[in-house]
Amino acid sequence: MAPFNLPESLIIKSISMKIKSYFSFIIMFLTLNSFSQDLQPIDSTKWLCTYNYEFLVDSTNKYSFRNDLMFLQIGSHLSKFSCESFFITDSATYLTQGRNLDINTAVAEVRKSLKGVRNSTIAMYRIYKNHPGRGMMSFTAFDDKYYKVQQKMRMNWKLEAKADTVILGFHCQKACITYAGRDWVAWYSPQIPLPDGPYKFNGLPGLILRISDTRKQHCFALNAIKEVTYNQPILMQTRSFEDITAEDYVKAKRIDLMRLYENLSNGTVISSKEEAKAEAMHRIMTKNNFIETYKSTEKSTK
Repeated sequence: MAPFNLPESLIIKSISMKIKSYFSFIIMFLTLNSFSQDLQPIDSTKWLCTYNYEFLVDSTNKYSFRNDLMFLQIGSHLSKFSCESFFITDSATYLTQGRNLDINTAVAEVRKSLKGVRNSTIAMYRIYKNHPGRGMMSFTAFDDKYYKVQQKMRMNWKLEAKADTVILGFHCQKACITYAGRDWVAWYSPQIPLPDGPYKFNGLPGLILRISDTRKQHCFALNAIKEVTYNQPILMQTRSFEDITAEDYVKAKRIDLMRLYENLSNGTVISSKEEAKAEAMHRIMTKNNFIETYKSTEKSTK
């Protein structure tokens, strides 16, 4: 890979220091079953990118925008995209595998490491590009069940070479794509020769610095990029997953939310306060604007 220079304003400083501190943790283990499985390194991080993910939670409420911090780890053979809380817990769990730890101390350390980090309600997934092989994608999701979507990467970009702009000091060009029921506009920089980007997006002749659907309901914008010179493995869980298509995963999420809503409404889930129950039901119904909609005729393949 050809070297390239990064402007000083873009290089991660405080974030990189936090990341290194996470890798110094020797005390942490799982309080929940979601972190009870071993992790194994499948590559080593060469470039670490952080993105601000702004999305509309409720498609019927134009004021329901939320922001999450997302991490893109780019290695020699593959990449991993995940939310901040997953990035931290995966790293900490890997460092403490096989160690005999006091659970109370472990819980305290987990909470300490995640202080100020919100668990993403929408972006609770891990995306591996070029895994298990080149041209493939693995999407693993944390839920009541553990789902895994494996699909071929079919990114049919339309490049618009005459459209350009400057983002974070980099000259960027425009590309468009229709993917999973939405039309997307991306800005990528040939100055950063990494054919990757946030979420499942990839395959352009340069890193994607910004991408948004045309309705501006989901937007990823690069915050920073750093060349990683210390050991930072790209990790994957070795647990058993339920194989599912991308379309069926979206359906499963909707069904799970509706099931929870019905359980609250019919009293299966008991709440001591009706006000709290009503608020919980409202929050469930507002989580309706998934990034993949599949309203178009396109299909993903396993």
